[in-house]
Amino acid sequence: MQTRFPATTLATASGQEANDIVRRCVHCGFCNATCPTFALTGNELEGPRGRIYLIKSLLEGEAVSGATLTHLDHCLGCRACETTCPSGVAFHRLADIGRETLHGRAVRPRRDRWKRGLLARFFDRSLPFRSLVGLGRLFRPLLPMRLRRQMPPSGGARARESGRVGYVMLQQGCAQPVLAPATNDAAARVLARRGFGARDASGCCGALAYHLGDVTRARNQIRRNIDAWIPGVRGSQGLVVTASGCAAFIRDYPSLCRGDSVYEDRAAELAAATRDVADFLTPVAADTPPLALHLPCTLRHAIHGADRLRALLLDSGWTLVETADDGQCCGSAGAYSLLYPETSRALGTKKVAQLSSCGPARIVTANIGCQMHLAARSPIPVQHWVEVWDELEAGAARSGD
Repeated sequence: MQTRFPATTLATASGQEANDIVRRCVHCGFCNATCPTFALTGNELEGPRGRIYLIKSLLEGEAVSGATLTHLDHCLGCRACETTCPSGVAFHRLADIGRETLHGRAVRPRRDRWKRGLLARFFDRSLPFRSLVGLGRLFRPLLPMRLRRQMPPSGGARARESGRVGYVMLQQGCAQPVLAPATNDAAARVLARRGFGARDASGCCGALAYHLGDVTRARNQIRRNIDAWIPGVRGSQGLVVTASGCAAFIRDYPSLCRGDSVYEDRAAELAAATRDVADFLTPVAADTPPLALHLPCTLRHAIHGADRLRALLLDSGWTLVETADDGQCCGSAGAYSLLYPETSRALGTKKVAQLSSCGPARIVTANIGCQMHLAARSPIPVQHWVEVWDELEAGAARSGD
């Protein structure tokens, strides 16, 4: 694809990167075949190829219409197009550059900016958020079924920080400690059985604010995290992240800090140290009821850990039923479900039907957003896979006593 970027744009690192990305595109359209929004609408501008044209026009200095902004906002950020693309187009980086350009031009209506900024702050462990979830747990039996399914139990006993082998930094995030504290508690217990202590790395990764367009807030969160986490990570076995969405964003810190002389190198260090709980596990014989494994887009397309997780669970004897899952996004995508509920609902309903097609006892996933989104629609319980792993190990230990 040919470009006509202004010299002022090409003089910047992000402009040069965007130019290189756009020029890789050969117009083949393979990306549209795996794009959830294109599949729903059939609209070229609702697919990756159309969005590349829109971002290209934006960076070439053309005026940005409300329709352009809407088409770019409708992208779920699932990155399925990157897995499909034969030319290696890094669409998510192009979208990031387009997002930051839009942020600089302040073209978004004030009301929309206000709503997005409020969402970014609300879910970052704010008092109103924690209070509402606390009330939800208190009155859980009285809630409608859809809301009741989104109220997982609070965490169990937390493993002690010290470990005979060493320790890890366990990233806490913003929504997960409030909505599903059992996930990181289970991860800490699983790691403790292998001799690793877990120390909290508190703070939102910044993905929510960034993808809502609050770039300034996101950059502040990124820098704060690097300052706070790097000292602990340097003496540890790594930064363990149980939410694949957070892990994918943290691994993108080097790109997001490119050109920042203070943070670029440390961002790369933190990204390289980011690990999954599965990295510490080897197959352990276990017997499970039929489970449907949901592989989040971030695990599948960004981290590329889906095959490793599936192999670990299968080699451990887990009964993973074959479902009709087409591998497309479930529609969660951070705050997307709140901004575009109709699209999100359609994708979520379809995903639950696919995962439930072979009658599993439970659905297991690897990302808090997907877990909440699926749980709101599924009559089958939805959990993080590490919680089930912890249950199995705890049960085996009790039966061996």
